[in-house]
Amino acid sequence: MLNKYILFLKKHPLITALLAIAYALVCLKLIPTETFLQMFLMRTLLCGGMIFFLYQISGEKTLLSYSQSTGYVIKIGLPIWIFSLLTGILSLFLSSGSQLPMREHAGLQILIGFFLFLFVGLFEETAFRAIINDAIIYRFREKKHVFLLSALCCSLVFGAVHVVGAELTTPLAWAQAVGKTLSTGLFGLILLLLYWKTRHIFACGIVHGIYDFLAGLSTLIFEQGEIGTYVVPDEYAVSTIILYAAQIVINLLIFWIAWRKVGRKIDFQEIRENW
Repeated sequence: MLNKYILFLKKHPLITALLAIAYALVCLKLIPTETFLQMFLMRTLLCGGMIFFLYQISGEKTLLSYSQSTGYVIKIGLPIWIFSLLTGILSLFLSSGSQLPMREHAGLQILIGFFLFLFVGLFEETAFRAIINDAIIYRFREKKHVFLLSALCCSLVFGAVHVVGAELTTPLAWAQAVGKTLSTGLFGLILLLLYWKTRHIFACGIVHGIYDFLAGLSTLIFEQGEIGTYVVPDEYAVSTIILYAAQIVINLLIFWIAWRKVGRKIDFQEIRENW
């Protein structure tokens, strides 16, 4: 019975991708994440599940060693880290100025948070980059616009999942949701270029995870209410919308740089034939 299930997943990559995303959303909704430790454990389990689904789509190529391209991915990802570091420093400054209470055992929280964000990055890259992209390529590789389809699906799904469950009852809430979806989608598009170039999803996960860690330093040090809230009440909405607009502009600039350095060197025909 299990063999039939695995063979079915291999034969139908789009269904496998949908099952993977559904599994991730169910876990995110049902598993408690009240503490950083609970979040760490959940993301660890999610990473294992996503790697399983990706293996069903792409086989042993998923787990091949790409040690020679790790440094390349990190080098291209440096502008992303610089941006996230500046964002994190600004957030720390604002949080300290607002006299927010510090978390107990902040040093331990930072240590746990570092590994938590690494697993978040690996999970999200595996789920919303590798699984969706590989499923689309394996199903539609003969189509002329397969890479455009992959880019749109990966970016929009990745962006939209960050606002799933938000209460979109006002125009300002919708503006925040659209801004977050676009800014996050552009960030994902940058990493998709690196994935196309190297097929090194684990290095992309490292870049993503450290980006989240640097940008989220203030959430590890100061008590800031619910973690991961991207649509805030209307009285705080304008500043959030401005932040998302700035992120869109900066991510567009980083994408342009990445396209000149990476995108132009991608052999899309080779990907069609040998991915």
